[in-house]
Amino acid sequence: MHNSIIKDTIQLEKEAREKIEALKKEKEHLDELLKSETKELKDVYEKENKKVISERKEAYQKEIETRQKKEKDTYEKTLKDIQKLYKEQKEKWIEEIYEACIK
Repeated sequence: MHNSIIKDTIQLEKEAREKIEALKKEKEHLDELLKSETKELKDVYEKENKKVISERKEAYQKEIETRQKKEKDTYEKTLKDIQKLYKEQKEKWIEEIYEACIK
């Protein structure tokens, strides 16, 4: 009976030492693992950020182009209206200016 208790104790002690040794080895490689995972996470986030930035940049560019076209159309319409008004009123305005200068 004492023999089996001693054998069991020795076996348990051996298993505990092996587990401790395995944990020590794991601890030694923990810094490397942490650095590796940190780098991987950083790379993933950088890729995601670049993608988001690219998508937003494209959206802003489209918005700018749309607004530029709208403003250009508004400008051209206003210019045509002014030119039409000038053609219609040119003689009248000249006459009014001439009359104002004479008086």
